[in-house]
Amino acid sequence: MKGWKRATVIVGFLVVAAPSGGSETALQPDTRAIEATVLAVHADMTRAGEAVDADRLFSFMLDTDRGSVIQNGEMFATRREALERVRANLNGVGRVQYRWTRELVSVLSPEVAVLNAEGESTVTLSSGDTFTAPLAQSVVFVLRGGAWKAIHAHQSSPRR
Repeated sequence: MKGWKRATVIVGFLVVAAPSGGSETALQPDTRAIEATVLAVHADMTRAGEAVDADRLFSFMLDTDRGSVIQNGEMFATRREALERVRANLNGVGRVQYRWTRELVSVLSPEVAVLNAEGESTVTLSSGDTFTAPLAQSVVFVLRGGAWKAIHAHQSSPRR
């Protein structure tokens, strides 16, 4: 019985003495800072889109040939291919407005984060016609050269 009691006391002590939260607790301040920075970059990207400025929008994206952008089920393997399509799509667009209802950032590591967002976009053509559609978006951000850049973006217009 004495051995059992001693083992219980030792196990109990180890449980109480063990650090709680591990490295996750140590990373929380950095995680919050990363989340805030990624949201700020996304806000800059949103402003570039609303300015109908494809070049400025794509200045936030890294050059890759591994699937830069997916839009409504169509994959553009390279940044250049995606930029050309966005430029073409913006022809005749006078104004774009985004209203994000939810933006969630998951920090995967100190150098990788994923933003998931939903809301709606309103496009006003040069002709004056206006269209509003729901929008869902996922963007994978990586830290490169001290700046958070998108390495992949996926947008779609889900059913209401």
